[in-house]
Amino acid sequence: MTAATHCAALHLLLSWGAVVAQIYPFEDTEVPKNRSLRILYAFYIYSEQEAPGKSLGQPFVEFNSLSCHSTSPTRADASLGSYNSVQLTILAYQDFWQVIDPSYFCASWDNVVMNEAAHKDQLLVQNRVIRATEASGAPSDHAVFTHTVRWWDSATPARNDRRIVEKTGVYILVFSNCGDFYDATINGTVVVKNAYGFLPGSEYYKMPFYGWLLLVYVGLTLIWIGLSIRWRKELLNIQNCIAAVIMLGALEAFLWYVFYNNWNSQGVRGKSVFLLATLLTVVKSTFSYMLVLVASLGWGVTRPFLDRPVVLKIQVLSFFLHRAWFHPGDRPVLQSQPFTFAVICALVLVASLVARWGNLLLGLFCVVEPQENIERTWPD
Repeated sequence: MTAATHCAALHLLLSWGAVVAQIYPFEDTEVPKNRSLRILYAFYIYSEQEAPGKSLGQPFVEFNSLSCHSTSPTRADASLGSYNSVQLTILAYQDFWQVIDPSYFCASWDNVVMNEAAHKDQLLVQNRVIRATEASGAPSDHAVFTHTVRWWDSATPARNDRRIVEKTGVYILVFSNCGDFYDATINGTVVVKNAYGFLPGSEYYKMPFYGWLLLVYVGLTLIWIGLSIRWRKELLNIQNCIAAVIMLGALEAFLWYVFYNNWNSQGVRGKSVFLLATLLTVVKSTFSYMLVLVASLGWGVTRPFLDRPVVLKIQVLSFFLHRAWFHPGDRPVLQSQPFTFAVICALVLVASLVARWGNLLLGLFCVVEPQENIERTWPD
């Protein structure tokens, strides 16, 4: 594989599968083919000095309860105890090409003799970069954290291997097998935790953002309700529609805050909260677009109703405006199976909403009662 191909693979990884959590699970995951490696994941990690929150201490990566299990009918786990070629490595993305030679990344006896590698048939880390080896666990500005996955043994449980991270950056998870055996699977987890929790560094600021946004929406809701009570005899029904948009926005901000807060504390995304928040975003934005469009045409303010062709055009335009805003490419960090499912549900919901809400709102909301023109005369 050429360097250009590796660059394309890394770019695709970071643009598509960025980070959906800071806990990467292995559940009967197949080991790479012999003398090959895979780039599995990208983690966004703050150093303790640069982290926006420091309540949980030093950031770390942890290889948790990892073990291999043979799927070959001829070779049992017990016979593979000396096979140490299956490894997981976490290293800084910017250091990848300095650390890994794409044409020669498995160590040979010559590398062991020249003190360039500790063992034969393991991932070869170039000497020009300071390495944090499995034995030392010492932090480094250019740390490469390598963990050799052992074979399953009921008498000896897999150990946890924790390393401290001292440099802010994007770190990639590399899965390598430099030996000749690959009929096996791996189980366990790789955990990455920042000084403030599990949220990726690229996602952290969304949590306080939605918290403050929720407070703003609550304030707007209270103000709007107070003004509506004061001027209740002179309200137009379109102002009730505006109140509904504000309340939808408050609920949306609340759900997104809960989603990011749970993600930060638990390390995995809550699929149900994520789906509800996504669908509510669809409802609020679609309703907002339709309300702006019909209000700009005078509906509910100066005109009691709109012509059918105009309503149809507004429904179609609202759908495409929302579709342009909600394109999955705008949120690459959220692309995953749950996100895809949420998008599909969202599009179905939008289609049904724009088909029905126009008529429902025309019939139930924002109907202006004709008022008699009162002739006013100025005193002489």
